[in-house]
Amino acid sequence: MIVNVNVNLSFETKGMVCDMTFVPINKLKSGMVLDRDIYLFNSISSKIIMLRCGQILTQAYIEKLHEFDILGAYIHTNQEKERIKITTHIRQPIKRELRQEALTNIHQVYDMFNQVAQKINVSSINQTMNISKKLVNSLKCNVEAKISIANLKLYDDYTYNHSLGVSILSIAIGLELGLKTQDLYDLGLCALLHDIGKMAVPISIIAKPSKLTEEEFNIVKQHPAKGAEFFLKHHLANNTICAGVLTHHEKYDGTGYPSGLSGDDIPLFGRIISVADVYDALTSIRPYRKPSTPAEAIEYIMGSSGVAFDLAIVRAFLNKVAPYPIGSCVKLSNGEIAIIVKQNDYNPSRPIIRLFNKPDVLLDLCMQRDVQNIVIENICDVTTAES
Repeated sequence: MIVNVNVNLSFETKGMVCDMTFVPINKLKSGMVLDRDIYLFNSISSKIIMLRCGQILTQAYIEKLHEFDILGAYIHTNQEKERIKITTHIRQPIKRELRQEALTNIHQVYDMFNQVAQKINVSSINQTMNISKKLVNSLKCNVEAKISIANLKLYDDYTYNHSLGVSILSIAIGLELGLKTQDLYDLGLCALLHDIGKMAVPISIIAKPSKLTEEEFNIVKQHPAKGAEFFLKHHLANNTICAGVLTHHEKYDGTGYPSGLSGDDIPLFGRIISVADVYDALTSIRPYRKPSTPAEAIEYIMGSSGVAFDLAIVRAFLNKVAPYPIGSCVKLSNGEIAIIVKQNDYNPSRPIIRLFNKPDVLLDLCMQRDVQNIVIENICDVTTAES
């Protein structure tokens, strides 16, 4: 049963007050009001607004969001309720227009791979590099901003959106590692195109809703080499970018593919993209499994440090990722409800929170010993909080 609660979340951003919280798809209810537009991206005819800011959700709308695998929405909270005032800045490092431009271009380049016998459009690759530069410059201008997986997942079309998400995360990691600007441009391009070799894999295998056979997996394992070969053969990218495409599935302990490289023998771009690739993949809806929560994906990556992943790159990743968007309403393991106030650089899965029913209580889940046994179970909806 929905319980009315006397609370409201207020953000101050550049002099403007907005009242919102991110609500996951399974917590959306009829009557909620959208605080942001929800877009679908058709890579041919550009973006399409599915629902506009201010739209009142109905059950039919919610079912449509499920149909398109939308992971959640930002919901406007009731302005007449008592306010919990949290002074912070909500930054979206990558603008919607740039997202759409990137997705459209990725689609064009992937199509070019499929039609390679007919034509090679070098200008499309150059455009991809320009998009990489825009992504790098945007993230450099928001160097303090954390990357929220929720903000990367409000769009459809897994293949292209995955490539964009991996690129954004990879650039963020590269910034944290202190890479030079040109190296960041190359890294962004490499990540945008890292999975292009999958266009040579039958869709029946890519979209198979069950475990792959050994033969099918061997076909999948060819995609890094197929992608690198494509760029080298047609002189579309430099050796560093091709090496990153080739090695993004190598593992730090030598158990990856296609060459079984280990440690620093794996090129830097390959080591960076492997972390971003796994995080984005784990938190995405796939035909054969439900998505992991951001916290679960982070725990997996932390647990695989020194085994699948380079520890230094994992540390850089942890400094840049935000599993819970600021403003999220979350349920704690002790049953209480809280609001995410600030990301924690020490451990992104244990942020600073404000208790929902005790707005004067601010808790640091990472640093305060008396709450170190408390964990976040999941993102929830403010309207379902118990009074």
